[in-house]
Amino acid sequence: MDDLSRAWERIEAWLRGHQCTSALSELPPASSEEAVQVLQDAIPYPLHPHLVQWLRIHGGAPMNDAPMNDAPVWPGGHVPYDVEALKRGPDYMREMLEEFHDEFGEDPEEWVMSPWADPLWLPVAGTHTGESLLVDHRPGDTYGNIIEIDYESNEVTAVRWKSLGEMIRLMAQSLETGTPVPYSHRYSRVPQLNEGPPSHLTWVLRETLADETEREQVTPEDQLVTAAWERLKVWLRLRAPESYASLRPGASDHRIGQVEQRLGFPLPAPLRALWTLNDGVTASGAGAFLNGLALMPIETALETREFVADEIPGWGSRWVPFTADTVDEPTTGDFMDCDTGLTGTWAKGEEPRMHHTPEGGLTLPGALAHIVEVAMAGTDLRVPSMSGGGALGVAVGLLMVEEPREGAGGAGAPSPGRHPAVDRREAVGSEQITAHQIP
Repeated sequence: MDDLSRAWERIEAWLRGHQCTSALSELPPASSEEAVQVLQDAIPYPLHPHLVQWLRIHGGAPMNDAPMNDAPVWPGGHVPYDVEALKRGPDYMREMLEEFHDEFGEDPEEWVMSPWADPLWLPVAGTHTGESLLVDHRPGDTYGNIIEIDYESNEVTAVRWKSLGEMIRLMAQSLETGTPVPYSHRYSRVPQLNEGPPSHLTWVLRETLADETEREQVTPEDQLVTAAWERLKVWLRLRAPESYASLRPGASDHRIGQVEQRLGFPLPAPLRALWTLNDGVTASGAGAFLNGLALMPIETALETREFVADEIPGWGSRWVPFTADTVDEPTTGDFMDCDTGLTGTWAKGEEPRMHHTPEGGLTLPGALAHIVEVAMAGTDLRVPSMSGGGALGVAVGLLMVEEPREGAGGAGAPSPGRHPAVDRREAVGSEQITAHQIP
């Protein structure tokens, strides 16, 4: 028997011992193996093993076809969905992602940190009042996370537990010992037995931080980079698949350590986070989605740094280039000052200069957040870095930059610095490839 099943047996034993019979009686029997397989066939990605284990214990309750359980056992009043409701999850996420894109334009800074949909999130439980629990099926460190979406709270989207198995294990431990179930940085869930009749279990919110100053912590810059980059990847996967496919796997902590040893100083947390998520791109064409520039693989960045340090006057000893016009033979791009965390632009034969915004210097989190804002909101804003600005657009699966055509070459001539794919018509025969405003 797996750990999740053993933990749930402990929960059911506690419920029976405290006469919470209504909660037990309203839980349906296990889903059949055939039903689980039909569900898997309907979902475009492999179901997380913990979800499969849960379905073999209880099939859940219908999401829309029947009333919610009046005695839910999961924390927060969540009632698990059955296999039929789970089948509708991917379609529901697609609808919510479109709604998220519409809402994003109203407050892009907030929505970068608080997305409410992803194609690889699967809703698995819900409440009477509209909150949902979802299992994160994205590959990487977030795989299996239990996410709660609550449109009425300050935390629209929050990771509650590392996995469904962890949630159920913590529930069992809490019922047996009385210890709170961790829920967020501010609250825990505490089991409360209501005598009834009939007896039933609720999970009460308990504040865990007494000092108000602790609640107002500034979000670390590496977390801002991670949130913005993950949002951009979701958009690329849906709207610019060739650009998304150009992303290389992330660098390991060991690899980052080797890089820092070679440099002789630590990488700033934002740049470390970015390369940990994706170690650059495989091709400059599809991968040049940072306003015409591509995220360089770490090795390319190190080699480029050695070159520009020798060839460009005024190059700082702790500056690290991280984007370039091409990952094969870079000639221009962006760098980070590892002392200040601010970014600048470099080019062969030119003096490097720092980026500037009305608020001052430009950080990596600020640059990425603005690119996400432009891409997801569909606005015509100018990106304040990554080759100087322009309107982002999509052509043949690529996210690229369309710069104003005001040069001497006339309306039909490409502007300096434009993405080469904009004029690469032979790749698709007679079809004209042009960048256009993102829908």
